[in-house]
Amino acid sequence: MSKVSVIFALMVILVAFVGDSCQYVSAPTCFGQPCPASTTSCKEHRQSSQDRTRIEVQITCLDEFDASVKDYHFEEPSHMDRYTFYKNTKYESINEGISHADPYKNRPLDLTPYDQQPEYF
Repeated sequence: MSKVSVIFALMVILVAFVGDSCQYVSAPTCFGQPCPASTTSCKEHRQSSQDRTRIEVQITCLDEFDASVKDYHFEEPSHMDRYTFYKNTKYESINEGISHADPYKNRPLDLTPYDQQPEYF
């Protein structure tokens, strides 16, 4: 075997090995918006505008210390009457609903005590 064919064979093996070991990891997203790689969780805050004709939306990409690494601000029309003030904050993990369905995500909160007896306050 010549040196060229040995080098070529080694390169083929190396490319095959490296190609199999690399996996594509999608970039973090929060509520559909792209975020920096250091993002670990997301926050969406919605509230009525001053004149109550629009909903102001703020999407925040949060790092592991819950510090903001990137913010998005936009508005959308409000479908509520002009006397209603709306305010809501929602948190979720990155890439929510994109990679795979979490079987525990939609389970209702169980408020029954361990002994299965309802507890009345």
